[in-house]
Amino acid sequence: MRRPTTAAARPWQVTLILTIFGVAVAAAAVAGWWYARESTPHQGPILLISVDGLRPDALQAYGGSGAAKPGLDALATDAVVFEHAYAHSPLTLPSHASMLVGQLPFEHGVRDEAGFALDDEAESLPELLRSRGFETGAAVSSFLLRPESGVAQGFSFFDAELPQAEDADQMPIVERDGALTTEAAERWLRARRGNRFFLFIQVEEDAADETVARLTAELKARQLYDQATIILTADHAGASARSLEDEVLHVPLLVKQPDAEGAGRRVALRVQHIDLLPTILDLVRAPIPSGLRGRSLRAILDGDRESLADPLIYAESLAPRFRFGGSGRVALAGPDDRYIRADTEGPDTPEPIAAGNGALERTDAIDLPAELDRLLEGHDVAVPDAIEAAAEDRFAMLGYLGGSMLAGPGAPQLEGDDEAWVDETQRAAAMLAARKEYIAAIGRLRDILRIHPRLPVIQYQLAMLLERVGRRDEAERMLGAAGALEPDNPYVPMALAELRLRAGRPDGARDAAALAVALAERHDARARAAAHEVAALASLALDDPAASEMHADAAERDDPRVPMRAFVRGRLLSAEGRYEDAREAFEEAVERLKEHGGALEELHRNLGETLARLEQFDAAEEQFRAELRVFPRSIRAYSSLALLHRASNRTAALEETLDAMVEATRSPEGYETAARLWTIIREPAKAAELRAEARTRFRR
Repeated sequence: MRRPTTAAARPWQVTLILTIFGVAVAAAAVAGWWYARESTPHQGPILLISVDGLRPDALQAYGGSGAAKPGLDALATDAVVFEHAYAHSPLTLPSHASMLVGQLPFEHGVRDEAGFALDDEAESLPELLRSRGFETGAAVSSFLLRPESGVAQGFSFFDAELPQAEDADQMPIVERDGALTTEAAERWLRARRGNRFFLFIQVEEDAADETVARLTAELKARQLYDQATIILTADHAGASARSLEDEVLHVPLLVKQPDAEGAGRRVALRVQHIDLLPTILDLVRAPIPSGLRGRSLRAILDGDRESLADPLIYAESLAPRFRFGGSGRVALAGPDDRYIRADTEGPDTPEPIAAGNGALERTDAIDLPAELDRLLEGHDVAVPDAIEAAAEDRFAMLGYLGGSMLAGPGAPQLEGDDEAWVDETQRAAAMLAARKEYIAAIGRLRDILRIHPRLPVIQYQLAMLLERVGRRDEAERMLGAAGALEPDNPYVPMALAELRLRAGRPDGARDAAALAVALAERHDARARAAAHEVAALASLALDDPAASEMHADAAERDDPRVPMRAFVRGRLLSAEGRYEDAREAFEEAVERLKEHGGALEELHRNLGETLARLEQFDAAEEQFRAELRVFPRSIRAYSSLALLHRASNRTAALEETLDAMVEATRSPEGYETAARLWTIIREPAKAAELRAEARTRFRR
């Protein structure tokens, strides 16, 4: 039986109940505030601005004493300033790949600026944000970030259009004015109806201040600035593609949060580009992919200075390896040391990092060589793809002349000033080649080989330029020298087979292709496919249908993206005069290429020739022009187009095509082909003029 409560006890019980209730309410309020603080995502727009080569000390926020930059300075005033942010590469494309997928270069596979592209399977920041309801747009200034580089994936809008050179003598354009890039970004931004969008913009340093000022003004005009998250950084902080020193990798990082939260706060913790993706995803409460080495900086942005430890920071530059056959470099930096070594070397002695007024003393707590070995274990360097023909001149402006497939692990060690001289001389040769000054470019490459004769990448580059000026025997000898240094590399006999095919020597091409096929068996599927592809072409040139079909089958087994079966079938049917069937085969190959990407030389030209046989002249012209878009130096495509114009009595178009062929090729073969065609159309004076010009240009 329950005992009755006494009157004296009632006040105490009431007080206790009220106290417990009050504590519970207060606890609930605190918990609710904390939960709201932890779970409220950034709802406004997100802008990621990357400035090419911007050094921290160029900004007043980092103590820079240069001219004021009103746009950048105002952004820094509203932002959290990270004093020690680092890139993972001194190269534009690998660095941006790390920003956008949150992975190190050996993880995302973009190891250099030519011959590498971000894989379609990579989970990029714009893709992840789109899945959270963000619209995604980008505008970039650099040719290196064109859609073919892979960095465009996940963006519903991606503007990378470069202006065309106004004439043949103008240097190839590899970067557009930042004002044009900003205009493209502004147009996209103005078209957004909501506030949940992600904009990535990349400009050169000279345009950065105006770009930031214009974009922030646009956001303010739309009353979106206060709720916007704006992140500004740089791909690298120096012009040297070889250096992994602090002054090249140390980049600015400003993070302006909604309502300028944390404005003026300075963060001394070292952070890195791979932290950007998890940070942005965390700010909008999106799931962060597992397995990322980068960390969200959200707690640091909120003012928690103790939440993250100082990381080890990886960086690499393999540009010397691929551009001229030297040694790339890899590095790992701890709080006190930076350890740098050649990418093919074993452990060496760590180098202290300069900090403040002197070098920090080395701590023995971190074994950087061992950590670097562990980090790179199982991550081999893939052979780069060949530079696409349509982009050769632009890549040459950036120092790439091809031959990177010969850059093996046995690269010679070039030291200090010697390597710098080779770098500078090769880059000068490449830029001369971009301007079609092939004789001068050949001279520069010969200068290198006189001092360093064991650089097969340079030998390959020299061979390709010698062929362009009609010196095919010398080109063959140079490829032979490269083969002697790289006897197990299938790409040398492949190049030799292709050269002999272009010279009309199919027997020699078949022999070289056979060697390439044999060597490729010890390499990857891509090498095997390429070897069988050139073997199929050699067999076609020798009228050997069985061998050409056999090699086409083998090529497509190893690389299903290249439609060699349909191409070879079309060639064989065309040779039999079955043009309608040949057209179907070539069109099948074209559709396959559209589906998988890539290019196959002579495909569009052969389809055009077949269509011309079927008297479909407009369609034939379209295919010849398609060939020239992909292979702008194709003398055969120019010749086919010129003959088509002649057959239809389009004299003005014919003259324009012949002039374009001479300008595009700047080779003895181009001049001679144009001269022969002028002779055919009864213009011997123009033919003689071209031959005289060729003798002056190509004295040998």
